Amino acid sequence: MSLLDQIAPAPKKVMVLFYLVDTSGSMSGDKIGAVNSAMEEAIVSDLPDISSANDDADIRVAIMQFASGCSWITPTSGPVAIGDVVWTDLQANGLTDLGAACLELDKKLSRHEYLQSITGAYAPVILLFSDGAPTDNWENGLMTLQENNWFKNAIKIAIAIGDDAEKGVLAKFTGTSEAVITVHDKNTLKTLIRKVSVRASEFQSHPKTDVIKTPEQESQDVVKAVITEIKEENVNTDNDGSSFDEDWGDW
Repeated sequence: MSLLDQIAPAPKKVMVLFYLVDTSGSMSGDKIGAVNSAMEEAIVSDLPDISSANDDADIRVAIMQFASGCSWITPTSGPVAIGDVVWTDLQANGLTDLGAACLELDKKLSRHEYLQSITGAYAPVILLFSDGAPTDNWENGLMTLQENNWFKNAIKIAIAIGDDAEKGVLAKFTGTSEAVITVHDKNTLKTLIRKVSVRASEFQSHPKTDVIKTPEQESQDVVKAVITEIKEENVNTDNDGSSFDEDWGDW
């Protein structure tokens, strides 16, 4: 055995990809069906390839659903490796307790909780999906979360599902309206969930350029890259003349 064979690979820093999924009653039908399908595809098909090819980061996943209250879909012990996620379809019912979700996320964004790692951790990626307006005291929950330094430095992107989504609230969550994407049909929703998951994970877990940007600007960069990619795919495949704009189909 050569000395090279005895050298262990350098440990990777952890990068956690958080999903916050609105499972309130208004998400029933095609909306929750599209989320279930897209999440399963991203976790089973797309993200494992990104994780295994990433020399810089060990990408892990934590998934929360919120409706009347909130709960973790992944184990409460902490984020799991992508290959260890067993997806079970979510069901939609209840209210939209975004404030409760913010408070629960704040508890877990800590080195004593979901971000504990002997190798260190990158700032996380947080993806929020919602189709309506919060029904609880979301302002206080979000204000508490906004004081969390991990949240401040995270890439934060929200997908507004349909025109009833409270985009102003989602913009306050992400810190900029440019990091909120509105979708009107299940196929686009599936595409966005998969592409945003992959692009944001790649972006956050690789060394940055010398140009210093705020987390909000980095979130905007991810959104712009995904939109550009989808537009190019539509043009290249002549996808029924569709484009990334407000003329998509409806739910």
